[in-house]
Amino acid sequence: MAELGLGTMSILKRGRDEGKKILETAYDAGIRHFDTADVYDEHRVEQLIGETFGSRRDELFLASKGGNELTADGMRWNPRASYLERALSGSLERLQTNHLDLYYVHGGTLEDDLDETIAFMREQKQRGVIRQIGLSSIRPNVIRYWLEHGEIDVLMTPYSLLDRRVETLDLEIPIVGRGPLAKGLLTDEWPERLGEKGFESWSEAELRNLLPTLTQPIQAYALAASRRTCAVVLPGASSVDQLNETIAASRYDIDEHVLDDLLGRLPVHPYTKHAT
Repeated sequence: MAELGLGTMSILKRGRDEGKKILETAYDAGIRHFDTADVYDEHRVEQLIGETFGSRRDELFLASKGGNELTADGMRWNPRASYLERALSGSLERLQTNHLDLYYVHGGTLEDDLDETIAFMREQKQRGVIRQIGLSSIRPNVIRYWLEHGEIDVLMTPYSLLDRRVETLDLEIPIVGRGPLAKGLLTDEWPERLGEKGFESWSEAELRNLLPTLTQPIQAYALAASRRTCAVVLPGASSVDQLNETIAASRYDIDEHVLDDLLGRLPVHPYTKHAT
């Protein structure tokens, strides 16, 4: 069964104290795969993880990401090796560690100098600064380029019952699935989470018709579906209560035949042009 990790992008939404409680609650529940990025809350999430787990580093699997550079005007994409070197160094310092178990390039297009980026990542792995090379992407052409020209150990990409695009790719590397609950649409909170634009390939009208018909408890079945395809499933949490609900759902004894039927009823949408 796939490992349950924790995506940390939203843990500071309700303040630092709640964020620390989320991390400790996850740890106490047996979660050891913690995923972050330098840009999450402008470095503050990495700092909190480092402060919380510094003395327990050897018990954790730590993953971070680089490539999105914070600037005075916001954020810009910068996959150059010179920047990634600074970004990686900063992540190591904030996380209070001398290596990362997994480091992702956080995006990219074919217009980038991918060979330069790949060479940098390979060098860091050879040095032991990172143990595994990751790519976080929704672009199939970029994913294929990395597979054909680089050394990539792990792909992070969205995966949920409502976004199964990655199933259309023939991949032989582990997938880390982010967003398994589809921004809350695959929970009981879906009426409040559904916006006018829908979600990915689904229109608002389609979702309003679909979501009430999904097998209950939908959160449990959504996580179980992700665990069939992904090696690691990364739900997020903005509160301890939300995390506890997710942990409980991940332990629910689902009916595999019911899950088979659910997956058979839902389409696997292709990648759209904007994702190439």
